[in-house]
Amino acid sequence: MVNKLNEKQSYGIVIAAIISSLVVMMSGLITGMVYAVRAHREPIDAGRDMAQYLMVDAAYELKRNMSALRLCNDAEPAETLNKTALVHAVRAETALECHMDDWADSRSKEAFLNDVATILHSYSPLETIELADMLYAYSGKFYDSVSGGTVFEYNGELMSDNGVIDPDIEITQDDIDRAAALVESALGTSRVEYVGAWGGNMEFYTERNGNTGYALVCNGKIKEYSFMRDDDGQKTDVEQAEKLALQAAAACGYDDLAVRWSEDLGRSVGVIMCRSYNGALATDDYASAVVVGDETVSFTAGGCDCEHKDIPSPKVTEEQAKRSADGGGDGTLVVRKINGVERICYEYRYDLDDGVHFVYVCAENGKQIEVK
Repeated sequence: MVNKLNEKQSYGIVIAAIISSLVVMMSGLITGMVYAVRAHREPIDAGRDMAQYLMVDAAYELKRNMSALRLCNDAEPAETLNKTALVHAVRAETALECHMDDWADSRSKEAFLNDVATILHSYSPLETIELADMLYAYSGKFYDSVSGGTVFEYNGELMSDNGVIDPDIEITQDDIDRAAALVESALGTSRVEYVGAWGGNMEFYTERNGNTGYALVCNGKIKEYSFMRDDDGQKTDVEQAEKLALQAAAACGYDDLAVRWSEDLGRSVGVIMCRSYNGALATDDYASAVVVGDETVSFTAGGCDCEHKDIPSPKVTEEQAKRSADGGGDGTLVVRKINGVERICYEYRYDLDDGVHFVYVCAENGKQIEVK
């Protein structure tokens, strides 16, 4: 069986949608932002030079923070480093999107930054400490690549158990055929070509309506896909985009999601979706999609297969909780992991002059437990 993961082909856009909800809070919906940047981007050398500078700077700071993480043996300093490193990972991802010319050459870099962002946001500080050596090693290789042009190879090693891809997961031709049939039927593709596999994930090169793309299949579900699409000037309706995003999620195998929020980006709409547990949205395990016109051009499931158990019941009403979040509008009941502990709380959004902030009020005692 031929594994063509490293061939120099263009496999479509690798959307940075699995970057955590923290990224969404800091910069707006990152998937939509990246798509909009691409749509508006012009081939100006000065712009590419600036993107290169920002990418190298962010890569250096990411490497530096991951080096410091190796010295941590307690959660508090690790948590501070993780938050700082996450900002640099996002900066590097955005700069990479603005700079890249060859999608195939940048595939490993995008995958690495996506996984780093997920780990830094979703893992507990003690869990990131356990991965510190690998995080530093790959951050160093990433920096060497963007600063000196060395080859950077990454195939999801950080997200596998103990950083090692399970060698016992064997992909058979029947597995490939079933996955290809799923991609064809769910996404309406005219062409599906197997690229390769790692850790139970199967990647396919795809074409739909003349647009090239890729799809990633694992455990009988399409966990991620994206298609290139030229801007046709068509206005994207937000309400319709939410419906299309949910339909795309269901077609991929995720039919129990609810819209958390959406963002109108002019020529596209970004949609965030979460699983609901008795009315509480599990915001750490979100899926995201980008809709252009009448088509969902990208989708990623993130950690939507995660199971949440023993979620506390709210003991404080939203009206009572609002007293601790004056001016935040109506609160949304959410489930979040804060300092490594599953908490149920009300989320309040504030649109301030410097951007969007969130206040989280504990649904058990009515007190603020986090501000972002």
